[in-house]
Amino acid sequence: MINKSFAFLLRFVLILFLFIPAQAQLQSLCEFKNVKIPFTFKPGDMIIESGQYDLEFFKHGVGQVFHVKIRKGRKTICVIPEGERINYQNQGNLSLLRQDPEIPEDCRLQIKRNPALKIAYIIFETGKRSAFYPFYKIRFKVPYEDK
Repeated sequence: MINKSFAFLLRFVLILFLFIPAQAQLQSLCEFKNVKIPFTFKPGDMIIESGQYDLEFFKHGVGQVFHVKIRKGRKTICVIPEGERINYQNQGNLSLLRQDPEIPEDCRLQIKRNPALKIAYIIFETGKRSAFYPFYKIRFKVPYEDK
């Protein structure tokens, strides 16, 4: 018969082995706190009223899959998947990318609207000084409505 503490330890280790690979797949790129969103987002079936939110951007696994998590305090409101990577003009040339004045030094966030399509673009750039993923520019398309 197996000792109860050994069985507990075995379950704990098994849970860690299952949890750690799933956690490692989402790599945080940057987080912005208290971002003012002046209109209502409508991602999927959700409605996110205008206000201040925290936005955190993730890269999933080894592929080019990006997500943005929208939070209010510690509560996650929603996760918007399928951000698209936009290449810079000189994407293949590292020395030109480092000199490009359009690329920020640090992370940058922009929210733009296209009133004709009723689409908001959340554009996130990792910047030149990002330790793991420099020169990433990611765009998320989110339907919105004015209030």
